[in-house]
Amino acid sequence: MYKIVSNNSAMTKIVLVVVLVIFLAVVYSRANADNVSMSKIENDLKAKTNIETMQKCNDRQLKQFIGLDYLNYDSYIYYKSKESLGVDEILIVKAKHRSDLDAVQDAVEERISQQTSTFESYGPTQVSLLKNAFVIKKGRYLFYCVSKTPEKYEEVFQHAI
Repeated sequence: MYKIVSNNSAMTKIVLVVVLVIFLAVVYSRANADNVSMSKIENDLKAKTNIETMQKCNDRQLKQFIGLDYLNYDSYIYYKSKESLGVDEILIVKAKHRSDLDAVQDAVEERISQQTSTFESYGPTQVSLLKNAFVIKKGRYLFYCVSKTPEKYEEVFQHAI
């Protein structure tokens, strides 16, 4: 009878190890992203959101508003509000290496902080949007969105990658 208990104990350990491996595989796979071109992501955003109500920004504007040099990254999409008092913006950066995303996240958090400071005394609507900004890292991508409906943009981004 003692050996039966021992076999059950060994079997329990094996089952736990298998469950742990499966769990880690699932968690790891969610953090990864497919290698998708920015043009595909942008086309999906144009088809499924109202991104075209915003202004597409260039390399100089990426540096001016976010503080990022486009040469340090694989590619990016950056749109911001056409209105001077608008805070709506979407930025998706594809980094050359996953570790490069920390600098992007720091820049985005600084942008949110600066915008919040700018609007806190006279723009409660803008501050509310900034406080609900989405910042998501997945694989070599960082997604940042300030919008009345950031979940719509985030959903398109998640499905694209």
